[in-house]
Amino acid sequence: MLNRTIQPPVNPIEHIDIVQAEKRLLSNGIPVHFVNAGTQDVVKIDFIFEAGTWFQPINLVASLCNSMLEEGSEKYTAAEIGEKFDFYGAYIQLIADQNQGFVNVISLGKYLPAILEVTENLLKHSVFPDHELEVLIAKNKQKFLLENEKVRTLCQKKFTQVMFGDAHPYAINNKLEDFDKVSREELIRFYKSFYHSGNCHIIVAGMVDESVLNLLDKHFGGNDWQQSPIKVPEYAICSDPEKRHWVEKANGVQSAVRVGKFWVPKTHPDYHALSVLVTILGGYFGSRLMANIREEKGYTYGIGSFILTLKQASYLVISTELGNKNVEPALTEVAFEMRRLQTEPVSENELETVKSYLLGEFLRDFDGPFALAGSFKAINDFGLDYSFYDNYLHVLRTITSEELMKLAQQFLNPEDCYTVVAGSKLV
Repeated sequence: MLNRTIQPPVNPIEHIDIVQAEKRLLSNGIPVHFVNAGTQDVVKIDFIFEAGTWFQPINLVASLCNSMLEEGSEKYTAAEIGEKFDFYGAYIQLIADQNQGFVNVISLGKYLPAILEVTENLLKHSVFPDHELEVLIAKNKQKFLLENEKVRTLCQKKFTQVMFGDAHPYAINNKLEDFDKVSREELIRFYKSFYHSGNCHIIVAGMVDESVLNLLDKHFGGNDWQQSPIKVPEYAICSDPEKRHWVEKANGVQSAVRVGKFWVPKTHPDYHALSVLVTILGGYFGSRLMANIREEKGYTYGIGSFILTLKQASYLVISTELGNKNVEPALTEVAFEMRRLQTEPVSENELETVKSYLLGEFLRDFDGPFALAGSFKAINDFGLDYSFYDNYLHVLRTITSEELMKLAQQFLNPEDCYTVVAGSKLV
């Protein structure tokens, strides 16, 4: 009989055998990285293009061009594309971020031939119909107006402008009048310049066999959409010399706060250790910021810190929303918690709790074929290999309170941070 009065032994995880992505080239040279895993006959295919805001000539072109890909092609109308995906129980998602444009498709393996035929046509032969573009712009205008009534949106926009400068592609500086400056011709130029095989790579996850790879080569391995690789432009970061900024939102009952600074890239030797430090500060529900500003002071329902790692820059952000009268007291406590990490060693109990939490999150990042593909992309985008994750496990096992305190002294100085508040000023 099992003696339930005795705690079972806890065995530390020394190494995780990750199902690693394999690589294949299509006939035209498009790299395909695939993760053959899972037990269900489902395949997820991500078509990834360097076609984010970094490359757009004017505001909104990257996102609107990406969204228009499913609004009609030479062979299918927008309604017919939607009906095809619905009929086969498949899913398509279009996203454009700061650096890349994505066309993500999920389908049962047995329906993949039909789904890839539609996907090929919308990727290679999108026609950008006038009516659908008018509807899309009108819809996005309305969404823009609604979002810009929220203090968190105003705060995030101003924060990126302060960090990078108004003209930098990582700064969110869209205005309502920008929607009227985008023409169909401008979108078609962007589409022809960036959505082609010379600017594409593919990540596939699920039950991936030779038939899936052959299908990809059949539909996307030809030279009918071949162009030269693109040139990546360079932009200078022009941060605001002032560290403190306020965005007025009249009659608002709450304010949004962003505190942050530039951070180290994923390739930095201290990246993993600093991730542990940021988690202790505000990266989980039991963090210092949550315990102090939510639980003890009651200033907010939630506050957190996280690292946003982009291809050309990384930065730390502490974010929260709270009542107007609590803004200054909360900012004082944020600075207090940053300084406390510089002067007081983290207790062994707290450090072990954070390590256990991060290990659980780490395991979740490899739970299933789609997560495995996402974890591969997270390193591939930065020219890293799977040793990145081995190094992370090593840091989780060996990091000490003394090392964390030294890192806090180097990287967590409150006076180095930018602070942006959006809300109604107290009289």
